[in-house]
Amino acid sequence: MKGLIGSILIIVILLLLVLLAFGLLRVALITLPACAVAICVMLLTLYAFRAVKIHRLNSRGTLARIVIVQFDGQKLNWGLEESQIDFYAKAKLLTCLSMALGTLSLWSILSIIDKKDAFHDLTGFSSRVNLVIGYIMSGVVLAVTIFRARPGETLKDALWERAGYLVSQINTRLERIKDLCALEVSIKMIAHQLKISFPVDFKSEIQEFVNTHKHELLSDATELNNLIAENIRQAEADKMRLEKASTNYRAAMKLYTVVAIEVNWTGSIPLVKEMEYDYEGLTSENLKSLLLDRKWDDFHDIVNEIMRDLQRLRELAIKYQEEGYKEGANGYIKETDEERAYRIMEISPAASDEEIRKAYRVLALNYHPDNAEQTTTGIKKLAEERFKEINWAYDFLRGIRNLC
Repeated sequence: MKGLIGSILIIVILLLLVLLAFGLLRVALITLPACAVAICVMLLTLYAFRAVKIHRLNSRGTLARIVIVQFDGQKLNWGLEESQIDFYAKAKLLTCLSMALGTLSLWSILSIIDKKDAFHDLTGFSSRVNLVIGYIMSGVVLAVTIFRARPGETLKDALWERAGYLVSQINTRLERIKDLCALEVSIKMIAHQLKISFPVDFKSEIQEFVNTHKHELLSDATELNNLIAENIRQAEADKMRLEKASTNYRAAMKLYTVVAIEVNWTGSIPLVKEMEYDYEGLTSENLKSLLLDRKWDDFHDIVNEIMRDLQRLRELAIKYQEEGYKEGANGYIKETDEERAYRIMEISPAASDEEIRKAYRVLALNYHPDNAEQTTTGIKKLAEERFKEINWAYDFLRGIRNLC
């Protein structure tokens, strides 16, 4: 304001000096009061408009349009959006209006002065010329005034200051947000163990709510806190169900490992294929997609069914090893001693006598207990049992083939 008044005084003084040099000082002195009134009308118009704009910022709806708010996962960060303030501070129409009012008031006052013959005999020119000189001088002063007033810039600065103050007064308290963040971390950890990308992103959901309800949040955060509480309930339920699913899944994978060992001992290709089928079911993306869709019961039903299949497969593998079974057209049937002997020797019934002797030498060398002396007790025991099986099979085949 002080800068504006100083600029106007400097321009007026310069004009007076110029007019004095041309002998027009008396015209300037008569015109100055009208010019001062016109300037006051213009400035009052500008400041009245600015006061209205600033007052309207107290309205929550207006303030909501020019503020931005970001949720960082812990709190809301309020700020001002420059593009919205620029739009709200547009003053081109105001500038034209203030200039029009200033010019109208100037014309009215100078017209009254002219009717009283105040411009007569002021200079060597006629009263009409003197009036025109007064108009020109006043117009220059008005133009300088509106230029120096910078309505758009000053209004924008005032809005920034007022809006910044209002934003600093906003205190949106988020309840239980730390609980929600902790649950999100826990859910992501469980999902990582299950090797799935479980859909949990509370930050985006809260940010979307904040963007939609900025107006209400300026004065009341009840609805937002209700949303956080609802998300916590959902997250707690998801966490509990994921933990149960993870426990069930780990148990299934553990059982699969045990069954794989048992089945591999049988050397049965059909059993191995059946085991691999169950493994594909456990690692299938279709199974994990049930968790992503929150189809908890379906997930547990499938995993439990696979576990039942694995348990049956394990029992069959153990029975296969203990009693000697083979694959038949209608399932697994008991092997004959001859079939079992050929299976243990890892040769075909069509093998020659020499092939039987060679197979025995290789197997006996591989599984001789002396070769397992430096291993664990469990492995040594398995080697001894296998060596006994090989000797039994070789003796049996020697008997039925009359081998020396």
